[in-house]
Amino acid sequence: MDLETLSRLLKELLLVNDRVSLPGMGSFIAELAPSVFSDRATVIHPPYRRILFRTSEVWNDGLLENLYASEIVKEPESVKGEIEHFVREFKNNLNIEKSIRLPGFGTMRATDQKDYFFVADKDLFIYPDGYGLEPLNIRPLTKLGLIELLDEEEPKSLGDDVKARNLLAIQKGKESAPEKSNKSKIKKKSRPLSSKRGRWIRPLINTLIVIFFIIVVTGLLIIFKDEMRPFWEWLLYSKEERELFQFLS
Repeated sequence: MDLETLSRLLKELLLVNDRVSLPGMGSFIAELAPSVFSDRATVIHPPYRRILFRTSEVWNDGLLENLYASEIVKEPESVKGEIEHFVREFKNNLNIEKSIRLPGFGTMRATDQKDYFFVADKDLFIYPDGYGLEPLNIRPLTKLGLIELLDEEEPKSLGDDVKARNLLAIQKGKESAPEKSNKSKIKKKSRPLSSKRGRWIRPLINTLIVIFFIIVVTGLLIIFKDEMRPFWEWLLYSKEERELFQFLS
């Protein structure tokens, strides 16, 4: 086994496994990381799988031996000693050189206290579910929106708070129903025309009704003046005056 073979086997195993043992040294652990913002919050990076190396994970899962044995057509037990020998040499070289490159996979590093950690290559792909996902650029606002303007100054009183809430509700209504607002504007423009007509049509109709009523009453009085004479005398004169008029007549 060589470094290129080790790198290729580890990539294949980590595509479908969350843990792969490096016998006698530790294990590679693949963890799902959520999407994150860039430092300046201008780019959203998609979720990905990150690889860690943990020296505390010492138990051997046998994945590396099984895959390597299937490639060289041997039994896993027959390659177990070969892999253990390779890992011992790899570990000794790492303690001396402090850094060993695994082609196409990443870099193993060691500290003076013989702690080991792994740095994956930037183009390493071990997350099939994230295929096709790309970073999303965010365009900052050129000017503050209504919410940001309201957040700049806290309301000084209850009235200011109510006013701010009303402004926010109006803004949301305009954004959610632009067509409805346009219709309401058209209706508002047509209302003054009908109201102006009503101001002079209704008084004119009332005046005509009064004049018609006066003409009708006057005509009836003229036509039935003789028949109405006893009524007017009874209404306008007392009993003694009516008897006097009868005596004179």
